[in-house]
Amino acid sequence: MGFTSFFNKPEHKKFNIQPRYWDPNKEERDDREKRIRGEMGLRDENETYIPNIKGRMKTQLRHGHSDSSGVRNKSNIRLLIIFVLLAIAAYLYIYGWDGVI
Repeated sequence: MGFTSFFNKPEHKKFNIQPRYWDPNKEERDDREKRIRGEMGLRDENETYIPNIKGRMKTQLRHGHSDSSGVRNKSNIRLLIIFVLLAIAAYLYIYGWDGVI
């Protein structure tokens, strides 16, 4: 009836991960050298030059947060104005115009 499989515990999965050393500075330096060689026209016959426009645009957008901070400030001011208007409306609803004058 399957009682033996009910009591058996499944074995854990075993992984054999070989750690690798990754040097981001060396990779960035190699990419920069390849880009400069490609711009100068010094290409190896084995490698083709592929521009890294996407990566450069990401780094420029990451460092230039002026647009998003302006939008965030406008949004915060708008939220504050809405909150103040709702607070005034709630006060007038609860106490009426008699409490204002």
